[in-house]
Amino acid sequence: SRFPTRLPVPHMGWNTIHEYKDNKILKEIGKSSEFYFLHSYYFKCKFEEHSLAKTQYGMTFTSIINKENIYGIQFHPEKSHRHGIRILKNFAEI
Repeated sequence: SRFPTRLPVPHMGWNTIHEYKDNKILKEIGKSSEFYFLHSYYFKCKFEEHSLAKTQYGMTFTSIINKENIYGIQFHPEKSHRHGIRILKNFAEI
């Protein structure tokens, strides 16, 4: 879904993910780590059990999902410095 028009779109810049589920993709990532976002749409997670982390941008949305061996990440790990490198490393080790 597209972000509400009352917000600057695209959602661009640094924002915090709030980890609320333990998962290998989030190994050594702090509970409130910042990542680089650049997008106009957000993912509506149908099943909360698949949502690993959330982000606030005028509303709360899922920023990391996981179901079995499938992962989805809303932000750009390649632009997110040390935390992004850690996410990519964790994914490679799963």
